[in-house]
Amino acid sequence: MYADVVFPLKLSPLTYKVPEDAPHDLKGRIVKTPLMGRSHYGLVVSVANESEIRDKKNIKEIQSIHQHFASDSNISFLKWLAEYYLTPMGIALKSSFFEEAVVTLSDEGSRGQADKGSSNLNPRTLESSNPDVSLIHNSIKSRNYYKSFFLHAPSISHEYSLLDEILNKANSDINGAIILVPEISQIEGLASMLRNIFGERLCILHGRLTKKKRTEAITQIITGKSDVVLGTRSAILAPLRNVSFIAVLNEHSPSYKGEEGLRYNARDVAVMRGFMEKSCVLLSSVCPSVESIHNTTIGKYTMLTQIAHPSNDVIARSKATKQPHYLEIASPSARNDTQSPAKRPRIRVIDMRKYKGKTLAISGDVLKEAKVTTSKNGRFLFLVNRKGYSLIRCEDCGHIIQCRKCSIPLVLYKSKNMVKCHYCGHEETVHENCEECKGFNMRPFGTGTERIKEELTEILKTEVLLIEKTKSASKTLSEISPDFTPFVVGTGYAARKLRDEKLDAVALFNIDGLLAQPDFRTYERAFQEVAQISQMVKSDGTIFLQSWNPRNKILRFIRNYDFHGFYEHELSQRKMLDYPPFSRMILFNVFMKKDVEQFSYDIQKIIGDTNTNGLELLGPIEIPSSLKSYRHCIQILLKSKDRKVLHSAAEKLLSKFEKLKGAKINVDVDPLKI
Repeated sequence: MYADVVFPLKLSPLTYKVPEDAPHDLKGRIVKTPLMGRSHYGLVVSVANESEIRDKKNIKEIQSIHQHFASDSNISFLKWLAEYYLTPMGIALKSSFFEEAVVTLSDEGSRGQADKGSSNLNPRTLESSNPDVSLIHNSIKSRNYYKSFFLHAPSISHEYSLLDEILNKANSDINGAIILVPEISQIEGLASMLRNIFGERLCILHGRLTKKKRTEAITQIITGKSDVVLGTRSAILAPLRNVSFIAVLNEHSPSYKGEEGLRYNARDVAVMRGFMEKSCVLLSSVCPSVESIHNTTIGKYTMLTQIAHPSNDVIARSKATKQPHYLEIASPSARNDTQSPAKRPRIRVIDMRKYKGKTLAISGDVLKEAKVTTSKNGRFLFLVNRKGYSLIRCEDCGHIIQCRKCSIPLVLYKSKNMVKCHYCGHEETVHENCEECKGFNMRPFGTGTERIKEELTEILKTEVLLIEKTKSASKTLSEISPDFTPFVVGTGYAARKLRDEKLDAVALFNIDGLLAQPDFRTYERAFQEVAQISQMVKSDGTIFLQSWNPRNKILRFIRNYDFHGFYEHELSQRKMLDYPPFSRMILFNVFMKKDVEQFSYDIQKIIGDTNTNGLELLGPIEIPSSLKSYRHCIQILLKSKDRKVLHSAAEKLLSKFEKLKGAKINVDVDPLKI
């Protein structure tokens, strides 16, 4: 007998001879084998008879055999990951917590079964009046039956309350579950809710766990002590032997997309894993992705039409466990506050054209509201998409100071009298004159967090808290300032830190920048960002969008919370231009340290040989490199309505690109950023 073994390395499976005393259930087991002059642990993904092996030269023998790590469905899932995301199977295995499983190897290790008898701390039968809960529960009970459900929730609290009711009702029928959230900060509140339902069956997986904690969690999973996993993106790759239910909360979040190693989208992977495991999948969001809305219209997902109304049990548990506001549904009046679209915070689009010529970045309308907020002891958040003070522009010729290495604008840090490149980190003192016209009329241009803080401090004569992500910024807001100032300025990082607060007002200064990004998902991202921000604002509060183009059609959709109108418009535009979800894309980034002209010629020649019907190829173009050790980057985009045509062409290109000496190739299937 011979076995194909895959290692957590950038390799395809290798074939080894199986010892005569090997157990019959070898597939899915961890084995130790010789590789590159050393012994390595790998996973057996298939077993074949001797007659099926043609070339038996130099085939070495498996040294030792250990416990099971993967079921047949797990192995099929790993193979799909590798094939779909155009990566060696070893990288898919490495991303699936294999190395953590190896740490606690035991020859006697075997899978147990989670003790469901003690899983619920307060066993009870939950009778729900919500037909959506019953629909999903019946799907979970129907073993070996795949079904994907979709909820466009009116608020984050509705997402969580529906999940809570489902899990309580279906607790005894769940045999393996994965609950995904996009941010680590969302785990704590949910973990409390899930432990009340599943007890010891629950384990946590996310990127900031220590190696010891991560290994303990994987050990619990592969031994069967835990069969319910709560975590961020990587949790979808947990080695659960059985999965009967998967939930993806805030399914639209870009945090579900991996940008390094295995560049997978956890939402899409969740749906495929559900399909392969024949399990029930629930996707939910307050502002869904265009792809998910499209999938409901074509019948791929079943749209849940009922709003999640928390039961008395849910309300009681929320009070007892003191959950954050998005899990807290304290009273019928509070529930009504989140259920009715009329109770959403008002969105005001401020026409900045009437402030033309003014030196302030903050409009008079926003400053007026800020003063009212102060008088009411309220809280006001000012969101800017740029750190620092501003950019610098020559008023004579219009030239904006740029980084000599990256050709992108340098950001002024007024307090330090320096400019900095946010791509490569290059810093230098502020330019006194223009590089282009040699003039001395250099002025701040645009808005950064420092500028907003300075204006608020000078005009309102009050303390302003600045929250930005830095290498040392790991504290929560309560640790920074228990009774923080009414005014907070920050980037999107600040919004994540304040997600558990209820604010009186938010001012967004970057809406024009969001809408001007050269990407077909620009409008979708802008709508989603405002929708997420609205969850942090009191129902009688206000969101201010400062814009120099207030008549933009998308701003009208956003201002009125017109989800239907927006999706209808966006889908029609994408269909006309053949953009996802009406086509698929694969993005290649070819990085090089030098000889960009020679590389460009070689890449052009390779691309010229790729001529396939039904395939659209855009590029190559040179873009700023995101890797410090590589100065140049050439980008190529493949697009097709036919997934097979697209992947076939991408595989051929990848095999040729990998032969380019000195180049680093990144492949992004279904990219979110272009």
